[in-house]
Amino acid sequence: MLPPTRAEDVEGLPAGIALLHHFANTEDRRGFVAHGRRLTGHDALATPGDLERWLREHDLLVGDAPDTKAHQGHLTRAHELRTTLRAALRQDAEDAGESGDTAVGYSFHVTLTAGHGAHLTVAADPVDTALAHIVMSAPTATVNGTWHRLRMCPAPDCQWVFYDNSRPGRATWCSPQMCGNRAKTQAYRRRRST
Repeated sequence: MLPPTRAEDVEGLPAGIALLHHFANTEDRRGFVAHGRRLTGHDALATPGDLERWLREHDLLVGDAPDTKAHQGHLTRAHELRTTLRAALRQDAEDAGESGDTAVGYSFHVTLTAGHGAHLTVAADPVDTALAHIVMSAPTATVNGTWHRLRMCPAPDCQWVFYDNSRPGRATWCSPQMCGNRAKTQAYRRRRST
């Protein structure tokens, strides 16, 4: 069984982390054969139009289209954010003791009001505001305890970001039956050839 491609198809995925999960997986690096089907990686955010469409589908961008002169800059910022997020979720970097700390530059204003709670505002154009909401999902996931369960499959030909909903929270592979078995088979073949 292939890992789900949509956040809403992941069993047990808390709503607060679904946005991060789906955004990280807009860069699909899977490149292997699974159940007779060849997976080839692709970038769901290859163009400024793709980014705008993705943000609208996730209710992060409403109203008029942003300034067309800023399109390429928005796409660059989205790619930088995604790269930073994916680097933070790499298990092998964590296991190797690499910090991977990278600052993400966004300015936020939070308004606190009685009866209404907190409201986040970003003094920026609509796309930067949408990206800032993705950024804010990370500290929220950290506070509610779901961040540590979002991780990247260590298989070099997969690197799918998955949510570990196992009870102990120590899953390594996006799919033990698929990537886990492939890794064991490859290790076995390497040992046999030496």
